[in-house]
Amino acid sequence: MTERIEIPAGAERTEIDAFVAASTDAVWELWTTVAGLEQWWWPQFDDARYELDVREGGMYRFRTATGGFGVQGRYLQLDEGRRIVQSWDWLGGGEELQAEEQLVVVDFIDTGDGTHVRVTQTAPIDELDDLRDGWQDTLTRLEEHFDD
Repeated sequence: MTERIEIPAGAERTEIDAFVAASTDAVWELWTTVAGLEQWWWPQFDDARYELDVREGGMYRFRTATGGFGVQGRYLQLDEGRRIVQSWDWLGGGEELQAEEQLVVVDFIDTGDGTHVRVTQTAPIDELDDLRDGWQDTLTRLEEHFDD
């Protein structure tokens, strides 16, 4: 068994929590498939594109020309229905890397009546507020997807 990847204790990070009124299987499906992401990740951009190879070591890339940004990385560890650990590299409008690689951990916790989603991301301290706002916006869309 592979050793569980954890964010180092001293690393700067932000942590965002959400409650989704759906099973962990349903939330996992929305998070790990192109069809799922198209429903909630960046619906405000008609040209948002998602490429996924959801396996450990597999790559992903989300991008939008209209928004002028994207993100790409590798899936470092997958525990189906429970946890995703992935690298995170911001892309600029020209697809160039924008910053140092970061680490994102997404935990899906079954609460019996839904799923508690916790996203933890490493980043330089001066980026944490913007990341927190971005993740809160993203997770709110996920929550609202199941409120309809």
